[in-house]
Amino acid sequence: MTTVRRIHPEDLPAFLAYPDHPASVRDDIAAYLDKMFTQGAMRQDWCFVLEVQGEIAGRLAFWTLPGSKEATDLVLWELPWKETECPSLAAHFLREVFTLMAGNLTEKIGYVLDSPSSSPQWQTDHQEQRNVLEALGFRISRETNRFEWHAPIEATAIPSNKTHDSIVYRTLPEVGEAAFVDAILRVSQFTHDQQITEERLKKGPRTQAQEMFQDLQHMKYEPEWWQLAYTAKNELIGFLMPTVSPTFATIGYIGVLPEQRGHGYIDQLLKQATDVLVQAGETYIRADTDIKNTPMAKAFLRAGYHQFASRQEFTLDRGLLL
Repeated sequence: MTTVRRIHPEDLPAFLAYPDHPASVRDDIAAYLDKMFTQGAMRQDWCFVLEVQGEIAGRLAFWTLPGSKEATDLVLWELPWKETECPSLAAHFLREVFTLMAGNLTEKIGYVLDSPSSSPQWQTDHQEQRNVLEALGFRISRETNRFEWHAPIEATAIPSNKTHDSIVYRTLPEVGEAAFVDAILRVSQFTHDQQITEERLKKGPRTQAQEMFQDLQHMKYEPEWWQLAYTAKNELIGFLMPTVSPTFATIGYIGVLPEQRGHGYIDQLLKQATDVLVQAGETYIRADTDIKNTPMAKAFLRAGYHQFASRQEFTLDRGLLL
């Protein structure tokens, strides 16, 4: 007998214990769940188990941007990936939870697969997972390299936030939302990011820019963190939009206008974004960039970030579940 159900409060230890991860990994996932529940990115009634003959054979939870009532992504999705019956179990599991989550799901559901295995999801059996995802109708919507920055252990002073001689920064309260949306629109015109390109074609450039601005507003940030950069002659260079996600601080979105590229401005904007987060008390920052965006990847490396993982972002139109 196969059963799919929401977990009860007393089920949480068993939910965390599947699959058989080391104790340190289980503790890390438990801390992640607690943080997500507290920040409103996950809810306990969005956590499910698949039981076969009364034993847990799978688990998953749903994630969303804090404050949203609709879940957008699967997280902590675990199944017996190597077993031949896994695709059929996975399909049954998703159909059942999609029904139980009716009214609380976006039309497209995302899932990210990080290599190598890392916090907070500690995914294993990467190739087997890819095989199951493809069999269910998921498609890769974006592939990224993941970078991280740690404050030097010996550092006690906050890095200088001096304005570069050739750059003037103006904050969101100074310039207004419309100016930011216009800057996003212009920067994204010749982007190396596959997902942004597809969204511009599907939704239109201005709608895509407006929605990106609104999505980033769901993250924690201060309006003064978001800045437009100008030359001394008042020509727009680009922008920086650092945020703090439910899990870590992030560069958010950063970019230089196409006509301003090739002058090293991205290094200055990235330093400014990093300094903004450090001044806010952050000591650990992550960022993702499309695998085709070689210039941005090189900028992260020059700024002292290092690549710690690669990520495949999968998307499923839940109405087309195979």
